This record gives sequence, structure tokens and C-alpha cells, in this order.
Amino acid sequence: MINLDDRALSAALARIEQAANDLPAIAERTRAETLGHLIIGANANIYATQPGAYRRTGEYLRSLHATARVTPLTATVTASNDAEYARDIETGETGNLMQLQAQAAARGNPRAAFTLGRSGINWALPGPVITGAQAFAAYRLRELFVLRVRAVR
Repeated sequence: MINLDDRALSAALARIEQAANDLPAIAERTRAETLGHLIIGANANIYATQPGAYRRTGEYLRSLHATARVTPLTATVTASNDAEYARDIETGETGNLMQLQAQAAARGNPRAAFTLGRSGINWALPGPVITGAQAFAAYRLRELFVLRVRAVR
């Protein structure tokens, strides 16, 4: 038998509804932090690695984007890169984006840059900059929303 306390359930629902009013601010903060994560990931996977065959122009870094979208009941943050070769960097020669997404989701610390050893020398390895930032954004949206729900009195 399950006993439900109507008052406690109503209070919890009210906290969630109040926290939902803060979704635009939560999404914007997550968007800004996700852009920072993208930059850290690009440095860890490209710019701070040993140089190799390709000239580093900074185009990949300039092509990073984080956008937020909010509806009355949802918040979404998207990490992307519109450089022509972004997918080649992201997936390397393996091209297995689904595997990278599973690895990013399973990591213990989504705040850290997600690297798999890619460098200017090892350019064929994946450099999951965007995938790592997407996992971070999902984690951070949840974290900030839960913190806001708990703060509502």
C-alpha cells in the first residue's frame, strides 16, 4: 500500500512550478557555461596539443556556438560548430558519433574536457569537443534546475 501526502505533493509541485519560471535564466547561464566548455574542449583536443601536419588557423575555435531555447516547460542548450571539418575533428576516422555520445554520457565528471588523445600528430583520433559540451549542458541544466527547486520555499 502506498500512502501519499497530498500537502507534501502539492508543495513539491508548487516548488517545481516556481522554479520553472526561472528556466530562461537557467538556460542562459547553462548556454554561457557550455560555450566555455566548448572552448576548453577545443583547447584540450586541438590547440593545446602537439602540432602536426595541419596549420592551426583558429577557425574551429571561432566556429563554436552554444544556443539556448526555452518554452514554458522546457529548456534546451545546443552546442555546435559550423566549420566545414568539425565532424572530422569530432569523430576522427572512426566516425562513430553514437559511441562518443554514450562515452560522454557515462563519464563521471562532465565538467572536464572530453579527450581521447587527439593531437596534431594523432589527428585521426576523435576530438569530442561538441559531444563533451553537450553532455555537460544536459548535466548542468538538470543541476541548476534541481538547485532552484530546492531553493524555493
